[in-house]
Amino acid sequence: MNDDGHHQFGMSRRELEHECRWITRHVKNEPLVKLLTDMIVALIDKNNAKIAKHHGRQDDKPGAP
Repeated sequence: MNDDGHHQFGMSRRELEHECRWITRHVKNEPLVKLLTDMIVALIDKNNAKIAKHHGRQDDKPGAP
């Protein structure tokens, strides 16, 4: 589980940042690449949190596995 008590869905923010650094390793010190990477990681992280929150509500329903 992550810090907010939800199950982890998708990659963690740290894993996303690591993958973005790996993918953009050949691009050195480009501010636009860093900005885009930060935006993409933030969007995916927020989407994962929303999926986890929605899934948590589903688990609270009677008869949920």
